Amino acid sequence: MSPGTLAHDGAHLVPEELWTAWNADPVILTGLLLATWAYLRGRSRGRARAAQTWRARCFAGALAAIVVALVSPLDALSDALASAHMVQHLLLTLVAAPLLVLSAPGGRLLRGSPAVVRRAISPSRRRLRLAAVTHALRHPGTAWLLHVGTFWAWHAAVLYDAAVQNAAVHALEHATFLITGVLFWRTVIGVRAARVPAGLGVLLVFGMAMSSALLSVLLTFGRSPWYSAYAATTHTWGLAPLADQQLAGAIMWIPAGLVHVVVALGLLVTWIRGTEDDEAPAAPVVTRDHQLQAPR
Repeated sequence: MSPGTLAHDGAHLVPEELWTAWNADPVILTGLLLATWAYLRGRSRGRARAAQTWRARCFAGALAAIVVALVSPLDALSDALASAHMVQHLLLTLVAAPLLVLSAPGGRLLRGSPAVVRRAISPSRRRLRLAAVTHALRHPGTAWLLHVGTFWAWHAAVLYDAAVQNAAVHALEHATFLITGVLFWRTVIGVRAARVPAGLGVLLVFGMAMSSALLSVLLTFGRSPWYSAYAATTHTWGLAPLADQQLAGAIMWIPAGLVHVVVALGLLVTWIRGTEDDEAPAAPVVTRDHQLQAPR
């Protein structure tokens, strides 16, 4: 049994055990290894283009972020400190999820999967109905509401304490953060056919930033600890429960805010450039007789 699992079962992690507290959960490790194997197996033959190389690096970065969040000692530390738990959340939603979206790994993973998997994904009436549900989940408004709702729900005291104290609930928390994060970032920075116009993307990111900022303010300036699960664990790490919660709020406030601002500014620049291109007059056409003709 891994140290991370022991932490969920009530054995509190102490500083001396931190660097040996790797999470060897077979489900997580198997999933990561299978994803890596299918991705490498599905690479296109011939010389890789720059875009393919860049996407492969994004995919590798996403897997690395997941390893840090769920396999490294950070996972065990999240059972002792709310601030470490917050770092987990941000790694999944602000690093792994957008990098997965930018890597667009769907086609390559499918090519690298065994034939039985590819046949299982082939069209059928039942799968078409499932595809309709998936399409609805990818609607920008739905994706935004799901991600915001997930973030707020899991930071409510009842669900948060349950996630810290129960490994299965903790795994569900991580899965929902990652899945709704992918759905949200897909609408903002996904492939051209999936993402919304840059102007709408700015509004979606701004709304996400405001929601995150409000939650972080409540955590940072709370007068009493929200989470009873950390009442007996934070002092081992030199923090009072309230100070640990305030640190968690600050971690959500500043790094997450910076990510949202950078993405929003990038989308804003894209939006302005697109508007300027639309308004720019077309160049006149010069005929062989050197006569100017108005563009068609």
